[in-house]
Amino acid sequence: MNDVLLAIHSFLRWAIILLLLVNIIRLLGGRRNLALSKWLMISAHTTLVIGLYQYYFSPNVGLKGLLERMGSFSAIMKDSFARYWAVEHISGMILAIVLITIGHISLKKGGTARKTAIFYIIALIVILAMAPWPFRALIGRPWI
Repeated sequence: MNDVLLAIHSFLRWAIILLLLVNIIRLLGGRRNLALSKWLMISAHTTLVIGLYQYYFSPNVGLKGLLERMGSFSAIMKDSFARYWAVEHISGMILAIVLITIGHISLKKGGTARKTAIFYIIALIVILAMAPWPFRALIGRPWI
């Protein structure tokens, strides 16, 4: 089951990046699309739920598995691989999802397209910085 959830989580990463890019381009062009923004938020929140499950229950990178292997949170913080999965990745992604949610709510309540675009651009930067891309040493994951 963990492999299936990981595949869905990885696929949704690409959906979120694509939806962010499309939303940003449309918003910077002055075109608001609430439905497209809603799909972005749904994808982000679905990914978050799957990610939270993995965070707690994955035997390889989940907090439970890391604590069983390493013994303490202090030991996790001293290991760059474990720290990335236990703290950095989840913190960055939650921040990105909060920004996406704030951007969507702003758009829904009649905020400017530019304001929403700024939230989405920052979210995209955070996601790109915190994703486990294949070229990142130790923490890299496959493209799909």
